[in-house]
Amino acid sequence: MRFIPLLLLSLSACSAETDSVVVELAPDVVSSIDGTLGVRATAFADRAPVSGERISITVAYTDRNGTSHDILPLDGETNDNGVFEGTVTGLTWDGIGTITAALPDAALEAKATFSVLDRTPPTLTITPPTNNQVRVGADVRITVNAKDEIGISQIFFEAGDGNFGRDRATVVASGSIDATAGFDFKVPDTATVGSMITLHALAADLSGNLAAAPSITVTVVAP
Repeated sequence: MRFIPLLLLSLSACSAETDSVVVELAPDVVSSIDGTLGVRATAFADRAPVSGERISITVAYTDRNGTSHDILPLDGETNDNGVFEGTVTGLTWDGIGTITAALPDAALEAKATFSVLDRTPPTLTITPPTNNQVRVGADVRITVNAKDEIGISQIFFEAGDGNFGRDRATVVASGSIDATAGFDFKVPDTATVGSMITLHALAADLSGNLAAAPSITVTVVAP
């Protein structure tokens, strides 16, 4: 794991020994799918590493919608090389944050910033018609539900059997984190009893991530 220093010393006071601290992050841009961030803080006294220094790592983290999320802090001591390392977890929302490494005994702190990019696709399901059946010539309404921690932008629906072609529709979900959309399609009057129609749905979130629902096959029955 390669650490990159982002913001060095933030000195609020100075003890007789430890006089500086540096915090580094790896990576400084996090994927929401992984949601983890490596943190390394190093304590120095006159540029020499200081071991056994008590240290606390805290996280201030806000998603792109302006909602703050609580992230568990890390606590420990620097090792013989003056280093404390830990892993911050739970960074699963697109947004930005600040890591603060504080040495309470030396009244020192350092900060570094990070960003989280939304790579998590939405989840969605299709509610099938009763008994997974549709009648010849019927107008059918299908419900699709999509969820995303940032928000759904669009839901796409398609019904087809290769004989009568495909019915397609799109609904704009306006950024809801839990969106339900209804789609209508017509079973042709010429559809063969016993034939199959397959229902497909896709959803896009506000970051452009796409996901498909498990497709559903329904049987055409007599009117």
